[in-house]
Amino acid sequence: MSIETLTRDVADLKRRVDLAETKLSQQTGQFEFITGQLRDVQLYMHGRFADVDQRLDTLESKVDGLGARFDGFESKVDALPRVIAEIIAPR
Repeated sequence: MSIETLTRDVADLKRRVDLAETKLSQQTGQFEFITGQLRDVQLYMHGRFADVDQRLDTLESKVDGLGARFDGFESKVDALPRVIAEIIAPR
């Protein structure tokens, strides 16, 4: 091999290495962008799940309160037929 061939081969290898490094840095940049986007989505989802959990806890406590009120109402409804019968009977 001549020096000219070696010089050309080295120059070609350098050009190919530079091209590979450029492509690698572009892909790394794209990966970092996607990673950032996924991190933002994850943080958003954690926030939304926390909001939904809080709202569900509030609704659950309200439903429990309504259940307690209906429990008292059922005992009053059970007593209604007897009261109505007592009102109608003397007539």
